[in-house]
Amino acid sequence: MESPNTVPLRGRILFWILAGAMLSAVSAALCYRYYFTTTVGDVTAYLENIHAIERGYIENIPLYDDYNTPMREMKLRTYLFPAHIDVAIKSGMKPVSLDDSIQELVSAKKLVQLKSGEDRLYYFYNVRNRYRVLTPRAACGLTVLTERFQQNIATRMKLPPVKIALSSLLRPAAYQSGLRAVNANATEVTTHSYGVSFDIYFDDYFVSLPRPTPSSGISSSVMEMIRTKFGFLLGDALRGQFRSVLMETLIQLQDEGVLFAILEKNQHCYHVTILPNSRCAKHERI
Repeated sequence: MESPNTVPLRGRILFWILAGAMLSAVSAALCYRYYFTTTVGDVTAYLENIHAIERGYIENIPLYDDYNTPMREMKLRTYLFPAHIDVAIKSGMKPVSLDDSIQELVSAKKLVQLKSGEDRLYYFYNVRNRYRVLTPRAACGLTVLTERFQQNIATRMKLPPVKIALSSLLRPAAYQSGLRAVNANATEVTTHSYGVSFDIYFDDYFVSLPRPTPSSGISSSVMEMIRTKFGFLLGDALRGQFRSVLMETLIQLQDEGVLFAILEKNQHCYHVTILPNSRCAKHERI
């Protein structure tokens, strides 16, 4: 037989269990509302900031079709393959024949391994890791080019950096032979085999949007995904504006004797060969 206090005790235990469950549910609901509200607020403000940045590019940089002229385009068709191969031969670097020799040349400091990352003003567009190498002079020239590209944007308005897409760097002779089998435009001999040239894919860019200031960890994760996604979306949507600045930059540096550039319409790229120049003088000896 149950004692007189058994039933009330069970009732009290049940009461506290239900009360705890209700408090937990209310607390969870309040937390959800707080994080939902702050995240929505953070994202809305950040999207407005992105929109303002987009308008800044649109209103201050001309579209390529408006900027380009026959004279400007001809400047990037002045120094064609013979001029580029002459630079490559005179560089002192022998053409790389096989993939197996790349690492040895990197160890000997004949080639420099290019890295990707947040602090770089370029990214790789379908380039295998082992081919992401250039001679020290060419790597220096790439830095000069990307920095001037940013300067030419900044002269119009203070806007976030824009990364260019590198679609080809070193191409060993064996790689080039394989490329010719599938690409009729590929030449038998290329300056890419010397490590003095690289291609810039002019239809793709990445806008390094400013990092957001989130109110919570959840908001931070959401906004970082937005930052990366919209960086590529803006790069694609504004490629007409960015190609104008890229053309401007290549013409400037070609006139200054830093590089030769060829517009390759079929490949949607600019083929760039770095020349001996004062900016990269310390890298001249290969």
